[in-house]
Amino acid sequence: MDKAVDGKLDGTWELVSGQPLPQGARDIKILSDGHFMFAAYDQATGDPLYAAGGTYQLDGASYVEHVDFASEKIAAGLVGKDQSFMIEVDGDTFTQKGTLSNGKPLTEKWKRLG
Repeated sequence: MDKAVDGKLDGTWELVSGQPLPQGARDIKILSDGHFMFAAYDQATGDPLYAAGGTYQLDGASYVEHVDFASEKIAAGLVGKDQSFMIEVDGDTFTQKGTLSNGKPLTEKWKRLG
């Protein structure tokens, strides 16, 4: 089993697929000691597009984010709720797949930075 699935997802990740981002935008996720935060921003202007964060639990390939806060653009139906995913780790990338509490299916692929 890859060490990342065994509880070592901590680090900084960049979204490589899953969410449609405007040209020149970047989405970064930071996982640290059971907490997560992600933010997307315009690289040219530095303007934020959206952000959210909270806590997470990892049990094998089961990954659950509890959203404590989110920007208005993405908050509807997410804040205060668990978002359950299955994850798959392949080297320096992980994919999370599930359905959000607002009913939206989500599959995202993240690449470790650094």
